[in-house]
Amino acid sequence: MQTLLGRTLLALTLLGPIAVPVAADMPATLQVVAVAPQYPGRLAGDERWWIYLDGPIDPGATARVVNLVQNERISRAIVFLNSPGGSLVAAMQLGRVLRERAFDTRVGTRTTDAARATAGTCYSACPFVLAGGVERSLEAGSAIGLHRAENRVPVSDEDDFQHVVATQVAEYLAAMGVHAEVARIMGAIPHDQIRNLTVDEALQLNLVNRAH
Repeated sequence: MQTLLGRTLLALTLLGPIAVPVAADMPATLQVVAVAPQYPGRLAGDERWWIYLDGPIDPGATARVVNLVQNERISRAIVFLNSPGGSLVAAMQLGRVLRERAFDTRVGTRTTDAARATAGTCYSACPFVLAGGVERSLEAGSAIGLHRAENRVPVSDEDDFQHVVATQVAEYLAAMGVHAEVARIMGAIPHDQIRNLTVDEALQLNLVNRAH
């Protein structure tokens, strides 16, 4: 479903699988909301769009974000992330797109006022989208969490699967300038658990590179 309000607020929703248990107030579908610089309440002089990504990261997420950016001709943006996770492949694909476009990323979600963000959650695959930002930060009180990847279809050789995941993750993190320790932490945590990172840890790992 697509809704456009005065070309200042665009919302896209799509069905997507949920990778980990989610909070009651987390939408069941991926929501993409873009707020133009001219939207009421935005600071004068800030020419960046605000793009809010809320919900699970599904395989079609990247295409939808790219379509939004192209249709609205967005050249500068902060991408706010509030997600329980989803497809790791899609998260890395989206992260690469954000880096190519030199967008910034921030863990956070919108309030009833689309011009104001608040604390968000970025778990599982979501930190890999966060890593794609040039400037990466957190709204106060936000959470970042990691755990081991799990294939949606049972695999015949789990060790081989994890090796492939570790190789792809290491290559991605190196390209994004994020410390390889993220991969080790990720691999050590069972998929049904979450290891929350402190703000200091996120900064040391360069997953976050700006204190907000």
